[in-house]
Amino acid sequence: MPRVIVKNFWSYDAEVCNVQIALIKELESIFRGRVEFDHINAEERKEEVEKYRVKEFPTIIIECDGKERERFVGLTQELFLKRAIERALESCR
Repeated sequence: MPRVIVKNFWSYDAEVCNVQIALIKELESIFRGRVEFDHINAEERKEEVEKYRVKEFPTIIIECDGKERERFVGLTQELFLKRAIERALESCR
């Protein structure tokens, strides 16, 4: 079964990340069991920030089987993220 992963890159320095984290937590409850969520603190996991070339926070990357499908930079509404996750689930079959 294909894996869909939502990578949420956040930083203590960007206050808007707290808002984004709350939205991501809501999506986690909706997609529990079908989508993996990875919360990446930029200060603690710098190697991943560099690997994915993340420059601003929050940044959300949706992957299917290790391939980036969509990227959102800055505060993103829950509806847009939900639709993107649903598209990834559909196309990753």
